[in-house]
Amino acid sequence: MIETGKYLLGAVGVSGFGSKSTAEEVTENCDLRSTTAVITGATSGIGAETARVLAKRGARLIFPARNVKAAEEAKKKIVCEFPETEIVVMELDLSSISSVRRFVSHFESLDLPLNLLINNAGRLAHEHAISEDGIEMTFATNYLGHFLLTNLLIKKMIKTAEETGIQGRIVNVTSGIHGWFTGDMIEYLRLISQPKCQFDATRAYALSKLANVLHTKELSSRLQKMEANVTVNCIHPGVVRTRLTRDREGLLTDLAFFLASKLLKTVPQAAATTCYVATNPRLVNVSGKYFTDCNETTPSGLGTDSSEATKLWAASEILVTQQHSKTVFDPFT
Repeated sequence: MIETGKYLLGAVGVSGFGSKSTAEEVTENCDLRSTTAVITGATSGIGAETARVLAKRGARLIFPARNVKAAEEAKKKIVCEFPETEIVVMELDLSSISSVRRFVSHFESLDLPLNLLINNAGRLAHEHAISEDGIEMTFATNYLGHFLLTNLLIKKMIKTAEETGIQGRIVNVTSGIHGWFTGDMIEYLRLISQPKCQFDATRAYALSKLANVLHTKELSSRLQKMEANVTVNCIHPGVVRTRLTRDREGLLTDLAFFLASKLLKTVPQAAATTCYVATNPRLVNVSGKYFTDCNETTPSGLGTDSSEATKLWAASEILVTQQHSKTVFDPFT
């Protein structure tokens, strides 16, 4: 009850920011003219506002997008506001392992540095679907594509940090809904990756967001063992109506958001935690943490489980290196 009151009042935490802070406010003193950032899901909502604010602070931006036309429109809007911004639009379908690999190959051919990776893109699918690689679509898009993207870009980030002396940062956008998932992650993924199954869209989404949290934990541990000058943290942006709910439009959705309107953030407020974790000097050498309302907090119990993080990583490595049939899913065979 006390935490809800603080949220509604916009009370600030130790960072000096809170639920009412905006992305522009938390980056007010940032100079990002030496920063190159890859931002997934930058065509709308939180991702678009994150990109706009980073552009305002001088960053060069890479827009990976499934819908290249929408990405070009997003680029046009930002360049109109900040004419000196350099934005590169590239095709990427996060649900496709081959598409992720093509994107990284194309990006590497540009010979650009990489200081910042923001894994923001997400979907909440109402209907059950399986990716071309045989993985449930929400998990494939929200987590597995980002897992592979990050793994393939990490060498570039480490090299950039070594050459510039500027610490690289990875931000995984998750959700407080990750705490709604309980049970065996791999077994549930196996179940929902079958052509016919009992599909709960909310539970599938919670699974993918829990995977984002565990990915952050395991990757942070691995980067520290490598003594890499790169950090990774995850964030819950808060509740905001964006295109994430595009598959769930209708009277019930409209009513739910109306009733919850006092708890909703604006898009600039929802983008604040991403921008804070991506840029704030206070977070140098801070890694493997979970943030909400621009302050460090604690994820669910399952989200802090090191053994689950290690198990998920092992399964993920198998999933992105093997070809799968849409009728057979078993990450351990």
